[in-house]
Amino acid sequence: LFKKSTAQISDENPSEFTPASPTFSIWGLVYTWQLVFLVYSIVNIWRKTDDGFLYIHPYTLHAAIFILFIVNMFLNSFWLILWDRFKFGLSACVIYVMLTTIVGICVLDHIFLWQQRWDFIQLNISGDIWAMCFIALNGHAAYSAWLLVAASLNLTIWLKRKLLVNFEGWATTFSLILLSIGIIVYWILENFIFPSQMAYTWSPWLIWFLTFAGILSKHRRLLLQKSFNQIFVLTITCVCFGLFIIRVILFSIRYSREEIPTGLHPAGL
Repeated sequence: LFKKSTAQISDENPSEFTPASPTFSIWGLVYTWQLVFLVYSIVNIWRKTDDGFLYIHPYTLHAAIFILFIVNMFLNSFWLILWDRFKFGLSACVIYVMLTTIVGICVLDHIFLWQQRWDFIQLNISGDIWAMCFIALNGHAAYSAWLLVAASLNLTIWLKRKLLVNFEGWATTFSLILLSIGIIVYWILENFIFPSQMAYTWSPWLIWFLTFAGILSKHRRLLLQKSFNQIFVLTITCVCFGLFIIRVILFSIRYSREEIPTGLHPAGL
C-alpha cells in the first residue's frame, strides 16, 4: 500500500523546515503512546470500584474522546495514503483536520479529569489520576504537538511547489510563523488560563525541542551560512527554551504554594 516512508518522502521534497530523518521516529513514539492509551482504556472495562465499573464512574474516558480518536485514525490512514502519493495539497487539508480532532481530544481529556478528580480520591484510586495524566493527557498532547509540526512541514512542501524558485524560502518562513503561534498559544494556556488543569502536561515541549534539534542538525551548514530561515529556527528554539524555563519556575512556585495538584494532594486543594 505504501511505497516509501514519511521520512523518505520528506527527503525527496527538501525544505528548510524538514528535520533530520531520525526525527521522524517521533511517529513511533506517538503511536506507541496511543497504543498504551488504548490498552489502559480496555483494561478499565473490567476494573471495578465500590461504585461499579471504572469506565462508567468516574467517567473521565468519555465516549466523545473515542469517537474523535476513531475519526482521527481514519484521517491518519487517509493522510498517509495521500502523502505517499505526493498529494501534498489535499494531505495538508487532511492533516489540519487531524490536528483539530486530537486537540479536541486533549481538551476533553483535561476537562473530564478535572471535573472527576475528587471521585478518584473518594474511591481511593488516586493513582489513576497520575495514570490519566501520563497516558491520556500527555499521550494525546504529544500527538497534538507532533501533528502541529507535521502539518507545518506538509504545508511547507505544498507551498514550495506552488511558489516561484526565488520565493521558495517564504514557504518555510510562513510555516515557522504558524508553528511559533501555536507554541505561544499553548504556553499561554498552560501557564495563565488553565495552570491547574494543565500542570502536568509536559510532553509537547519534548516533541518541539526534538523537532528543532532535528531541523538545526540537518541544516547546520545553512545556519553557518546565516540562512534567514535557520536563524529563525534557532531564534524560535531559544525563545522556546526561555518559555520552558518560565514554565518550570511558575510550576515550582505554584507547587510549593499548593496552588496546583501535588503528590500529597493529587486532586488539588
